[in-house]
Amino acid sequence: MKTEKDFYLKDFLRFCGVSFLFLLFLNGCAALQTPYRDSGISRPAPPKETAAGSLLADANRAIEAGQFNKAEVTLERALRVEPRNPVLWHEMARVKYGKKQYGQAIQFCLKANSLAGRNNSLIRQNWYLIANAYDAMGEKGQAAAAKRKAEAIH
Repeated sequence: MKTEKDFYLKDFLRFCGVSFLFLLFLNGCAALQTPYRDSGISRPAPPKETAAGSLLADANRAIEAGQFNKAEVTLERALRVEPRNPVLWHEMARVKYGKKQYGQAIQFCLKANSLAGRNNSLIRQNWYLIANAYDAMGEKGQAAAAKRKAEAIH
């Protein structure tokens, strides 16, 4: 026969288990935010040994071959693996530019810039691509402004 003490023990153990899982969850979330989030440190391009790096290499080959649909699908997979990698967002912008989807190319460049930290080379490349996209859309003033931003980055 179960006593009232047994019920309290079960409730206590259940509470401890749930609390432990919650703490593990919070610890995992904190680990995801370091060291790149808000630190100004740019995340390096993924090495080819990683899944995202391998997918990036495949996407670059597809871009060079003009197979933009294939590159887009590959980069979508890579972005699911590493959604905070600015190089992947830049490459997706290149794909959108190649598909003549200039508005989306601009948005992907801006996303890449927001994640690039202090990677001035990547930021400069993004602004040049934004300038080209605006130029292709016939927005010469916006294109000139984007080009000035690219040239101002050292």
